[in-house]
Amino acid sequence: METTSFRCPCCGAALYFGADSQELECASCGNTFPLEGVEQASAIHVEETTDDQMTWTMSPERNMAEEVQGHLKAYRCETCGAEILADPEIAATECVYCGNPSVMPQVLTGIYRPDGVLPFKKTREEAQEAFRRHCTGKKLLPTGFFTESRLEKIQGVYVPFWLFECETEADMTFNATRTTVTREGQYMVTRTRHYLLHRGGHMAFEKVPVDGAKNMDDTMMESIEPFDYRMIEDFQVAYLSGFQAQRHDVSAENCQPRANERIRQSVRSIMQSTVQGYHTVVPANTQIQLQNSRVKQVLMPVWLLNTKWKDQMFTFAMNGQTGQFIGDLPTDKGKFWKWLLGLSAGIGLGGCVLAYVLFSMGVI
Repeated sequence: METTSFRCPCCGAALYFGADSQELECASCGNTFPLEGVEQASAIHVEETTDDQMTWTMSPERNMAEEVQGHLKAYRCETCGAEILADPEIAATECVYCGNPSVMPQVLTGIYRPDGVLPFKKTREEAQEAFRRHCTGKKLLPTGFFTESRLEKIQGVYVPFWLFECETEADMTFNATRTTVTREGQYMVTRTRHYLLHRGGHMAFEKVPVDGAKNMDDTMMESIEPFDYRMIEDFQVAYLSGFQAQRHDVSAENCQPRANERIRQSVRSIMQSTVQGYHTVVPANTQIQLQNSRVKQVLMPVWLLNTKWKDQMFTFAMNGQTGQFIGDLPTDKGKFWKWLLGLSAGIGLGGCVLAYVLFSMGVI
């Protein structure tokens, strides 16, 4: 047999029926609630959905045909462990992820074939120009960091992404309040009304991206989004000619939590946008059921530059389709302190001049 208890929507304490008020009363915070309201609130039972409950249908993994395997070779970086696909004529190169020399390539076998590829639209020259603009005007940039030889290290890389698609049935509850302040005699009385709100709806998500490479920073890859997924083509090895490509080393199953979180955040944002007219709105639980889920692997174009300065690695990335550019620059500490001292001196001088003017005017 199951037991039922009623909890205060305001503080969570137990509610008791009051004989005098004929309502449910909270001994903790002093609020009272009509029976029908609490019963309605109890009927709205929305549990928080966990990642284990958001299951995806995975496409069967396919191996590249033998004729395709013959066109590509693979090598593993001894420093960072990245696994790279490259044209067979490349015998040695720098690892685009850590900047260190790569080992001798081996013939690629058993790699999974992507479902599609998004071809490069931006050229190497455009990526170099973007990096040049990124460095221009940075007064604290160390002298010698920006060089033309550093531009030559920019590499075009096809990064593996998992694209998650699904339809969802979502329910969400919110705790909301409305507050009024009135004067009663010599007192200002504040009254707060509490509401339990319920929202539900059907949403479809297309191509939610999660990168499938361990060596790629997830935040950086998300920062150069979005990609125009309408331009995705069926995979052909010819698209990789002149570029490097990494096989996925993070499975679609391991990428599911990030896809679930992105979907969960979108559901919460859309649901909360429908709640209007309350002073406070606090999300409670979110329940999401996936339908017609599917996952595909697509290679995305990224221009990468991994370069060292003072034994510190700096990474720059540009969306190979849209040109969205991101990357942190080193700072010359000597230039920084000179700038800070100059700024302080300028502010101090300006203060002295202002004080003198005010004194001359008799203000001070």
